[in-house]
Amino acid sequence: MKARLARGYSLAEVVVVIVIAGILAAILIPQFSQPAIDAAWYHEQVRSAVRHAQRTAVAQRRAVYVVVEAGPTRLSLCYASGCGAGTRLTQPGSTDTFELAAPSGVALGISASPLSFNGLGQPSGGATVTVGARTITIQAETGYVQ
Repeated sequence: MKARLARGYSLAEVVVVIVIAGILAAILIPQFSQPAIDAAWYHEQVRSAVRHAQRTAVAQRRAVYVVVEAGPTRLSLCYASGCGAGTRLTQPGSTDTFELAAPSGVALGISASPLSFNGLGQPSGGATVTVGARTITIQAETGYVQ
């Protein structure tokens, strides 16, 4: 009689793999909480907005201000330090003003408010923007945003 070669996996092997996958999923999925995801997303949005302010200042050869406003907490880009009516930048490809409201539970702060970029892209001074537990640093002379 010929020896039959086993092909595939036994039921026990499949059950063990499914149990291990279930345990890993139970451990890893809670680490992806919505507030943490919102905070990470908002951090990237704020960093992009600061870079956009700098590029807009260079492109239009005029001062652009990055202002953190309270109640509700939001970041705005404006042509004047007070961010009055008619001085707010618009979102690219839209007529909506450039304002980023902070998600609930995410704190937003800036060390030098308002921060401005001149027509050469240089900031009014070095600054640190705090988004939750993360920071965005703007270098004083070069305006490098990191």
